[in-house]
Amino acid sequence: MKSNQQKNRSISTFLGNNNILLLVPNGLPSHTNKEDQHSLTDLGFVLAQQLQSYAVINNKYKKTLIDLTDMQAVKTRKKVTDTFLVHIKRFTDEILENDMAPLVLIVQVADTTLPQGKHILFGYGQGERGVPEKPHNPTISPSQISKYRVAIEDQGITTDLAPPGSIYCGHSPDHLNQLYRQKNYLEGFYNTNVSSILLTLAPELVREKGIAEHTAEKLWRAMQQFQQKMPLVRKVQLKSIETQKEEDLQYIFRIHNDAQYDELTRESYIDELAGSIEKNGLLHPLVLLRKNDGYYKILCGFRRFQAAKRIGRVWIEAKIFQERDFTTEDFFNISLAENTKRRNLNPVEIGNFLDTASDTMHLNNTMLAEKFGETLGIGAPGQKVSHTTIHKYRKVNQIRTRNESPEIINDVINEKLQFSIAAEILAPIKDPHDRDSLYLEIIKPLAPTRPQLQSILTLLKERETGLSKAIAHKDVQLLLTKAMDTPQKAATFIRLMQQKGTQSAVTNQKQFTKKITKIRQQYFGRHTSKKDFNLTPDSGTANGELTLNLRINQKNYHEMLDKVSRLLHQEDLFTE
Repeated sequence: MKSNQQKNRSISTFLGNNNILLLVPNGLPSHTNKEDQHSLTDLGFVLAQQLQSYAVINNKYKKTLIDLTDMQAVKTRKKVTDTFLVHIKRFTDEILENDMAPLVLIVQVADTTLPQGKHILFGYGQGERGVPEKPHNPTISPSQISKYRVAIEDQGITTDLAPPGSIYCGHSPDHLNQLYRQKNYLEGFYNTNVSSILLTLAPELVREKGIAEHTAEKLWRAMQQFQQKMPLVRKVQLKSIETQKEEDLQYIFRIHNDAQYDELTRESYIDELAGSIEKNGLLHPLVLLRKNDGYYKILCGFRRFQAAKRIGRVWIEAKIFQERDFTTEDFFNISLAENTKRRNLNPVEIGNFLDTASDTMHLNNTMLAEKFGETLGIGAPGQKVSHTTIHKYRKVNQIRTRNESPEIINDVINEKLQFSIAAEILAPIKDPHDRDSLYLEIIKPLAPTRPQLQSILTLLKERETGLSKAIAHKDVQLLLTKAMDTPQKAATFIRLMQQKGTQSAVTNQKQFTKKITKIRQQYFGRHTSKKDFNLTPDSGTANGELTLNLRINQKNYHEMLDKVSRLLHQEDLFTE
């Protein structure tokens, strides 16, 4: 059965935590014959994981298609260069930038059994001196090779030096083992501080997956003593930090990359931060997570990352963690603590944080309040954060995630709109047209106080079903225009609306009285008085209720009730 690595073919890259760079240039068997099969890629994956080393493992191209130990062949294939050599350089540069000497382990498998039944041959460019066709190009000192051999033999694996000038010693100028020794060969690689070794494994060490993984365990135990550990805070290249995929933004709660929001305040802050970094350097390192695809993602410091990119920085200091080092909840708490240390999250970003935490950890509002409420610093001082408060922040953010009401969200971000108004009055309005009309035509131009806004809402609801319709009514638009020309805009608008409402009420009352008079004469006779039959609106309710006055006696009550029943079936009393 094929391993997962064989099913999902690719050139895999892994970030490391020390100075070792593991290269497996030809991880796939060249032939389909059962006796020629091997599991070198499985060894590479396990060894990289155990060593926590940088690694580039070719599990995509067979050696018969392209030999990735042959730099002449690699150079002619841009796609291979980009997916193989570029990553090797990126990892080497990162190790060197952090003042460590890279140790490059190039691992391959022999096509046949090794001489004298040895398990591993060590090649360090030991050709033959004075023989041009077999140049002597050492890539590491023989004394260091001896230390590695002793450590590996202590694990029960027999070793030997590859014969000088053989294909297993990596002496050819075009060999991957010579990558760092050739001037003017591949730009940016020449560096005598890099040591590389070619390890050729006997086929029996990687014949099957289980055997290959067992071999990897032994090599890890042997080589771990030669690691130089990276510091917690180190330099990484900005191009190694990814922010394009959704999973890369898991812990980024700042609102970003959204064309709907001007975020002028935030832009000026990033410019200010960029200037500070250029003048004083980065005072607080980023916090990054090592991913399994050879790149980093940001846990804390997204705006510092943006600022550094803006001024063209290539390297940036960062604390590096691996996702397996902590729980997801730990990372949310770390990110929250770091983000609120220097500049608080705005209300929309708080909602974004809460929604992300809820989705990732399957938490309801009560759980979110317990876990993060105190750190977020929301709610009443000295009191526990309620699930209702959490709900408000999430409702405002969900307006953003639905791509609704961008101006409302933008003004909350830039502190031009009170969060309480957005959360308690605007967010509960389900229709975005109603919400936008209320904000853009009433709240923003009139700037009403909270009690004034409540009065305006009551007056608007009395006019029409639907806020946007009520606000768009020509009478309301006329009153808004008049109010805007006065110093007390909101108070004037309320007064004008109330006057208009009173006038309308008087007019409506006259029309209704006239209508009832006509009905009385039609059904009960011209000489029937109000004492015999009358309908009046009940001013004490808001439901348009009517009060019926009916005078009956023992002789006429059947007739009167029949007339009332008939008119109720035939007349619409609630329509003007």
